[in-house]
Amino acid sequence: MNRRRTRLARFTPFFCILAFTLPAVAQPVKPEMPRPEEHWYIVKLQDQRCGYMFLEVKPEGDEVRTHSLMSMEIRRSNSPIKISADQRYRETADGRPLGFRHTMTLAEKPMIIEGTIDKGRLKLVQDQYGTKQESAYDFDPEIKFAWGLQLEQRKHGLAPGTTFTLKSYDPSIKVDGPFELAVNVVGKEPITLPDGKSRTLTKVNSTMQLQGVAITTASWVDDDANPLVMDFNMGGFSVRVLAATKEQALAGGNEAAPEMFINTFVKVDRRIGPDAKVVKLRLKLPPDDKSNMKMPDLPNTPAQSVEKVNDHEAIVTIRRLDWAAIRKAGDTAATDPAMKEYLRASPTVDINDKRIKRHAKRAVKDARTPAEKADALRRYVTEFVEYKALDVGFASASEVVRTRKGDCSEHAVLLAAMARAAGLPARGVSGIVQIPPGSLAPGEGGSFGYHMWTQVNIDGQWVDIDAALRQTDCDATHVALALMPLNDEGLGGSIISMLPLLGRLQMEIISVEPPQAAGARP
Repeated sequence: MNRRRTRLARFTPFFCILAFTLPAVAQPVKPEMPRPEEHWYIVKLQDQRCGYMFLEVKPEGDEVRTHSLMSMEIRRSNSPIKISADQRYRETADGRPLGFRHTMTLAEKPMIIEGTIDKGRLKLVQDQYGTKQESAYDFDPEIKFAWGLQLEQRKHGLAPGTTFTLKSYDPSIKVDGPFELAVNVVGKEPITLPDGKSRTLTKVNSTMQLQGVAITTASWVDDDANPLVMDFNMGGFSVRVLAATKEQALAGGNEAAPEMFINTFVKVDRRIGPDAKVVKLRLKLPPDDKSNMKMPDLPNTPAQSVEKVNDHEAIVTIRRLDWAAIRKAGDTAATDPAMKEYLRASPTVDINDKRIKRHAKRAVKDARTPAEKADALRRYVTEFVEYKALDVGFASASEVVRTRKGDCSEHAVLLAAMARAAGLPARGVSGIVQIPPGSLAPGEGGSFGYHMWTQVNIDGQWVDIDAALRQTDCDATHVALALMPLNDEGLGGSIISMLPLLGRLQMEIISVEPPQAAGARP
């Protein structure tokens, strides 16, 4: 595969996080210590097998321990990506949270997050490469983990029309507080199981609300409340989890892993030239989509203004920034109190990492102004990431500085980390960008692909810089869909607003200034 391809869009497998929040509904019984049990599932994406899930609950002393594991594989073009998420919870017999340990592997080195709850406070320790970062938050007493959720749900049973709301917690989704699950027992209906047989099961819908996006999971449970089938949509992509034996779940298959790169491209009818100064676009979602997901609120930035037309349409105008003025700007952002959060260390951009500090100092050694620093850092990261690879899910800056490997997201997080280490406030941006000609299969040159880049703050203005596409002065095809502080918000929380767009987004080029030259190739 042409390595130029690897500078482009990435897909973050957010649905592997969602699968661990699916509540199981149990019949009303008196709360008691559970019997040891385990469940195995086959996971399918777009009706293609992509991995397995394992769930276990068991008593240990006076605690209840629950364990969930998802292992899966997807593809970006011809590059396989292996992902695993391991979550372990400790609770009292009556469902009071005690602690947890999450291990998420999206690249070569796992990120480990451990939490301990004591006297209404949550103490978090995040660890990668032996560097531990500690933080603490107030812990909502209504939060329930896996066993506590089951105890709460036992009070409600499986009667059709039953509705209730629960609070749960996952640091991959939101670090500093809970998210809510609204549960609705729909009633009995027939469904086909993996063995091809039809059974009448009880359908239960659970809906999670995050950043204005509603994600509904449909579960079909038997009379003992064991979930046998679970469905949810990730934008235009469907996910199905099917109960299976351990042997069936681990057996794998001959199917190729589902492709999640080219299949997310957004088609347009022509190319936008590199000299475009102002580009106006119409972004649309199909209004009749079964998931009923709406157009999220897109960010306004110095380069982008958004006019929301209705729940399924927005007009986005991209204006290329004035780099002549940016080069004259002084160093004021670093002293702005509002920029403090964009200058600190986090698990994703650990500016206390000695290697990141060393390379940042080396990159800006001759730079004087913020603009010169931004350009020097961008050029340094572009060349430093030697192996332009699509087979990395999402690596932290500490991993990238060691492996020198990755695609656009790895370029973006390393550039953000080095910028902070050099005194420039920085954050990430997820969006779409026009695919450079010749970088993909024939016929894809007029498409936009999902992408990530960096913003640095210069004299109070957020400025786009893109190490993966070798652009300090970013072209007018960078469409921002979500801003990523890259701090404690959690990876899932950063990208949740993009979920309705995946595989569904449609785009029309309204106008380009100056107009594209006659005879230019589409």
